[in-house]
Amino acid sequence: MLKAQGISFAYHQRLILNDISLSLKAGEFLGFLGPNGSGKSTFLKNLLGFLKPIRGRIVFSGESAPGEPVSGVSGTGASAVPDTASAAGRLERSRRLAFVPQKSMPAASVSVRELMLMGRLPHMRDRWSGYSKADKEKVEEVLGVLGIRDMAERNILNLSGGELQKVIIGRCLVQEGDILLLDEATSGLDLNHTIEIMELMRKKADQEAKTIVAVLHDLNLASQYCDRIVLLKNGSLRYQGSPAEILTGEVVEDIYGIKAVVKTDEYGRPFVLPRRSAEPKEAGRV
Repeated sequence: MLKAQGISFAYHQRLILNDISLSLKAGEFLGFLGPNGSGKSTFLKNLLGFLKPIRGRIVFSGESAPGEPVSGVSGTGASAVPDTASAAGRLERSRRLAFVPQKSMPAASVSVRELMLMGRLPHMRDRWSGYSKADKEKVEEVLGVLGIRDMAERNILNLSGGELQKVIIGRCLVQEGDILLLDEATSGLDLNHTIEIMELMRKKADQEAKTIVAVLHDLNLASQYCDRIVLLKNGSLRYQGSPAEILTGEVVEDIYGIKAVVKTDEYGRPFVLPRRSAEPKEAGRV
């Protein structure tokens, strides 16, 4: 469904991503993990076209995506595409890729319903026609799915961080992209709502063949929900595979520099127990 072929990216001569190749399949839930600064968010922004790689390209369903240079990649057989800066190219990408950013700061005083309606912009027939009945019905559907219909008329400036994050996730769902890119989408949510969102994304993958790419920091959450985990370090793809294949004590130490015990639950899924660097003091001792 989507391929990243030899993607490298640099900020001011500093290499952030180094020759990353990755294929995504329809209906796959992929966890993107690694230490802070390893390039996870930068990779998502390259997929979205917010940033342009210095080498490599992004390919959607056999055709190069708009906006990607092709230096350093050959023999892909990808056909030519329209001008990368064209409005049509940007619109096509916005229809196929829906994004939940790592940080969302309200820029306007609008209601929850109005903010979520913005997710329908790529589907509008033209700028003059306004939102259709189908657009509004989709928003109502997602408000119900997320259990936030009672918040629909609230001003987003009056929401808590966790409430706003759930609305941003709702805007992503309203967009109905084939591929959902979640950049630490659950970081502002409590455990209950985190599980709710992860269950919803798992259902989207299983029942609607959506491709989910989730930047996460919780190895155990990734193990529970992801089909495949990709581990980055220093801008390079170090490991990829199923949670059972790559979540080992050795890999955790290599990526994060900590000791950990890895055990499995009754379904064979690994869970990671970080170890303290020193034994805790005995109870009652100072």
